Amino acid sequence: MNILAELAGYIAGICTAICFLPQTLQTIKSKDVQDLSLASYIIYCTGMICWILYGIYLHSLQMILFNLISLGFAGTILYMIVKYKNAAGKISRQRK
Repeated sequence: MNILAELAGYIAGICTAICFLPQTLQTIKSKDVQDLSLASYIIYCTGMICWILYGIYLHSLQMILFNLISLGFAGTILYMIVKYKNAAGKISRQRK
């Protein structure tokens, strides 16, 4: 194995895995999901599940691990979109 290629893979995986961390923390803190796209997060999480399955097929720990981390963050946001978007819509309709 080429050590530089492996290193690049781990760096890319870490960057990809933690890219949703700031959004996840902000969303947990504020519970404001009104500007987040439900469709985008459904598509992204579906893609991550496919990457994980592909990683399992290839026996690629790196692919499985980093995509699981990404799915955890994006899945948390997806859950919060489903939970809070409907609740916020009901509140705003009640105020009108």
